Amino acid sequence: MFNPIFGPLKSRRFGWSLGIDVSGQAKQCNFDCLYCELAAKKPLDTMQDILTPDFILNALKSALDKLKTPLSVCTTTANGEPTLYPHLKELIVRMRDLIPKGVQTLILSNGSRLGVAEVQEALVHYDIVKFSLDAIWPKVFSRVDRPHKDLSLAKILEGILDFAPKYQGFLVAEVLLVEGVNDDPMHIKDLADFLRQVPHLGRIDLSTIDRPPAHGAKPLGPAKLQDLTAHFQGLPLSLPKRVLEQVQIPSSKEAFLELLRCRPLSVEEARCYLSASQLQELQEVEGLQTKKVGQMHFYYHP
Repeated sequence: MFNPIFGPLKSRRFGWSLGIDVSGQAKQCNFDCLYCELAAKKPLDTMQDILTPDFILNALKSALDKLKTPLSVCTTTANGEPTLYPHLKELIVRMRDLIPKGVQTLILSNGSRLGVAEVQEALVHYDIVKFSLDAIWPKVFSRVDRPHKDLSLAKILEGILDFAPKYQGFLVAEVLLVEGVNDDPMHIKDLADFLRQVPHLGRIDLSTIDRPPAHGAKPLGPAKLQDLTAHFQGLPLSLPKRVLEQVQIPSSKEAFLELLRCRPLSVEEARCYLSASQLQELQEVEGLQTKKVGQMHFYYHP
């Protein structure tokens, strides 16, 4: 049976995270981003396969009861866009009663529905809201995020500006750059100028492709990424870097393969879950493979 809870995983941006996948096994997203690690799929404007809040919350309680490792955040995410989940407000309100003291609630959104009233009513209950903004020019937006045909970049930007002053938690914007697609310096300048208009913006994460993408997208080199930071002067900019704590997380080979279904793991991360001999066995028996992205190697299960 599908388990909507995965991890904990070490996030570059938010620490040790327990993931909550509200879209189930199917990719359900209103974008089909060029850099996405999930297989290409036509964008949806609504979720078709819907998990019940009880199913998700029971799985979360079970995972938290068994947890033996440090945890920073419980992260609502999806094989797609979590704000498409129709029971999001009920989920987060009930979830807060299960979360251990000192652990924050986080949602990872593509930012496309921040202006929708019922989405705003759910998001205000999260400690941290992360939204993506990869493009500020419509043609670039279409090329990098490949949105559903009914989505308008202008409406998305209006929604961000509408939500931000209503939100009292920690608001994070993520800008992910793809070589030759959305990294033009003038485009970056205009994008940074928009972010200057967003009230209460706690942090901007400027990054590039970090995990194996399903499409032929390429990451920026470190020097180019560093050069583009000049356009964000005066803004709370961060360049997330992968710093791995040597925490050993108890895991079986079966659980590790299920984790790979949710997210590719770097070779260094994988060693937190399994020994070198176990990983070698999975490569020989299960067809576990590696792929290089930038300067790092990742395991993935074809």
